[in-house]
Amino acid sequence: MSIPAKFQCNIDWPELLSSNEIRDWVLNQKMPKNLHGRMKYSGVYRFVFNEFKDENGKHIPCYVGESGNIGRRLSDHFRHDDKERRDKEGELVVSSGSDIKGGIRNSLGDFALQHLRIKGPVTFCGLTFGPDTIPDPLMDSFTRKMLENWAILYSEYVDLYHPINRRGTPHIFKDMLKNARKRSKKNATQK
Repeated sequence: MSIPAKFQCNIDWPELLSSNEIRDWVLNQKMPKNLHGRMKYSGVYRFVFNEFKDENGKHIPCYVGESGNIGRRLSDHFRHDDKERRDKEGELVVSSGSDIKGGIRNSLGDFALQHLRIKGPVTFCGLTFGPDTIPDPLMDSFTRKMLENWAILYSEYVDLYHPINRRGTPHIFKDMLKNARKRSKKNATQK
């Protein structure tokens, strides 16, 4: 599948953690050294799990997220809960909205963890992110949320993965409203 002209991009998804670091963290609860120091930056990340088959066919599940501090956010995803429950098959049962935690724990550390790297201009719905327009789009929370949603769609329609995220537009619309409310409150208190 090719990308329509209005959705041009020059990106890649390098590994964020090695497979050994991931496995140690999931199986032995051994957090990678210097996680909070070396990953104290803003970005968009993606978990890519192994292919599975169900009644709908074969799928490669993924989860795309964003954070102002990737190291801290990953700690939340990998955190073991004291009240973990497992079903009859031994799969972790998680509360609604925590599918990524269950996916991580049930994978036994066999997945890829990547981060979005913008190598050149990215055009998305009439906006262009790149050195000439928005030099560091991942620093701004609103732009980062847009790129997260773009990455969800890219993962599904270009990489042909099966995102387990909330899908596309409703997610970004909810985030836009949240961001607008925050700015409105901040401006009201400054007057």
